[in-house]
Amino acid sequence: MFKVLLVDDEEEVRSGIKDRIDWNQFNLVACGEAENGREALEFFDEVIPDIVITDINMPFMDGLELAEKIKEGFPTVKVVILTGFDDFKFAQTAIKHGVRDYILKPVLPADINALLEKLNNQLLEEINEKEDVEKLRKYFSESLPVIRENFLMSLILGKSIIDDMDLINESDVALDGKWFTSAICKIDSESISGMNLSGEEVRFKRFSIFNIINEVLEKHGSGEAFMYDDGIVIILPSNSSSRPAARNQMIDRLDEMRRSVERFTDLTVSIGMGRIVQQLNQIRESYLSAVTARKYKTILSGNKVIFVEDLEPGIGGFFHLDEKNEDHLVSSIKFGDESKVREAVDCLFGDFVKQQVSMQECQLYFTEVVSTLMKLARLFKIDLVDIFPGGSGMFMEFDRFNSIDQARDWVFDFSFNLMKSIKEQRQDASQILYEKAVDYINENYSDAEMNVQKLSNHLFISPSYMNLIFKRKSGDTFLKNLTAVRFEKARELLNDKSIKIAEVAERVGYPDVSYFSYFFKKKTGISPREYRKSLEEEAVWEKG
Repeated sequence: MFKVLLVDDEEEVRSGIKDRIDWNQFNLVACGEAENGREALEFFDEVIPDIVITDINMPFMDGLELAEKIKEGFPTVKVVILTGFDDFKFAQTAIKHGVRDYILKPVLPADINALLEKLNNQLLEEINEKEDVEKLRKYFSESLPVIRENFLMSLILGKSIIDDMDLINESDVALDGKWFTSAICKIDSESISGMNLSGEEVRFKRFSIFNIINEVLEKHGSGEAFMYDDGIVIILPSNSSSRPAARNQMIDRLDEMRRSVERFTDLTVSIGMGRIVQQLNQIRESYLSAVTARKYKTILSGNKVIFVEDLEPGIGGFFHLDEKNEDHLVSSIKFGDESKVREAVDCLFGDFVKQQVSMQECQLYFTEVVSTLMKLARLFKIDLVDIFPGGSGMFMEFDRFNSIDQARDWVFDFSFNLMKSIKEQRQDASQILYEKAVDYINENYSDAEMNVQKLSNHLFISPSYMNLIFKRKSGDTFLKNLTAVRFEKARELLNDKSIKIAEVAERVGYPDVSYFSYFFKKKTGISPREYRKSLEEEAVWEKG
């Protein structure tokens, strides 16, 4: 439901509007009341309404000034003015101040009902426009080439792709397979050295090669390519039953591209083919080895496909800590519980059972996991000795394990202890922030410009988090805490008859003595002057 704030210095007017309207009928709820513009703005620290219905003539801050400030700070809030004026000049002034509409006094139920129905419809239209499925579908369709290229780019940059898979399935990215490789294709410099081509002409040549590569990919119905830096990146999948068969198929496909470029252009290219991997999230390693393979062109000459494993055999594949599993582990430690940490650690070590991984690869993988945990501990300034006696000897732990299960249990224990330390520290940190905030209020309550934004800037946190800390620690918002401090300080100062009431007002953050009197009377039921007089009478009574 949409929230409505009623602002008028006459309680009868506020009550009349509030009680006569069937709010549910218009999908609205009266979320609060204020007696003047200043009080209404203070309300925004706690709840931001969708509609503000305000009188014009009010003390301390009138309706037009309130509308202007709402327009500046909360432009989506709709402001309606209650007024006795009905002329074109007033309408122009109101619109200039951000007013959406106005109602003439005396307020008639039929008029305000019609207006609220109109505002509700406007708000619903705005929401529907933002959620318009057809528009979103059209925009999505138009954005697919960009989404597609960003996805492919994320593969070679090693970014997590898990959240993009549904989008990619809709955009028909042809990367379905059991095996994958990445390749980098570049024009051989010797084939264009004597052509005296401009930079633009070289780019056109590269684009024509890109089109030829795409034609080969479309012919076979699998694989993707995109232009990157001064080359063309190719990602090939294969559903072959074995790695050797996949290798032969991929090399043949790349050589077909090389021959097609030579046939249809006056240029030659060299293509570096990276290691063959079994998961798309390992493509970055394949890409990096493809870049290495392409560099061998200097030694082997150009116009050929260069497979990195022919020159750097190494181990047949990679097993590394991918970004998805790393994010899962870090998130479970920062925000989860014991079961979430256990789940994340099981995911880390699950693939060891499925794949034949050398002891060297296991040790490197364990080192990556430990590095992630150490970085997380350092981020939260947690002393590793508190979690793991011996601190820096963690990397040597692997030599003590007799099985992968022992390594997994060790990582779980470390991760779980780190999670507990972070939670304890977070609780301590919020308590420290709360205490600093209370100290700041006690030292600066006389600042008339004091607000949650100013306090948040001082403590380098967001206003919403500052209010959340106050809610958790005191049960009230920042504003209510500030008001309580100012009220108590005002009562103390009013005990000293040598201090004028105007000076008391200024000392507690209210330079406008009229507003101070209003604020004080609202809290106590009597004015500052009456309060001081009651203190004098009480003193006389005690002496008597």
